Amino acid sequence: GGHQQWVEAVTNSVRQNLGINATGKAYPTFKAMRDDVVNGTVGAAFRSGWNADYPSIASFLVSNYRTGDSANDGDYSNKDFDKLLAEAAAQSSPEEAQPIYNDAQEILMQDLPQIPLWYYSASTAWNPDLKNVESGWLGMPVYTEITKDVN
Repeated sequence: GGHQQWVEAVTNSVRQNLGINATGKAYPTFKAMRDDVVNGTVGAAFRSGWNADYPSIASFLVSNYRTGDSANDGDYSNKDFDKLLAEAAAQSSPEEAQPIYNDAQEILMQDLPQIPLWYYSASTAWNPDLKNVESGWLGMPVYTEITKDVN
């Protein structure tokens, strides 16, 4: 639990590699940290995290990076990026939208409004009698697809 280890690793890296005197700031509660983020009083880099609400890259891109959107805590804004999001959303299928979302991600990689540190991975274990055990888009088993051999 907690964030101390990775915060120390990141601030040490920034200090050693960029020569910037970076230090972490501990918050007593998640709410206290979010209050500073929402009020714009953090005054420095801050952590964020996001889990998708539905199985589409749009769940990450729109909420976190579209100008003025609900979780765009860094106030990122790029008209070309926003235009691509609108174009992707206007497509008639996820397959048609995906290449446009990919183009939008290319803009993010150039602008780098956030520094991605990691993506959570999932571990799943199961009994050998179970079949069709696969992880879904959220990293959880797709329980409706699991079957069991009856011996």
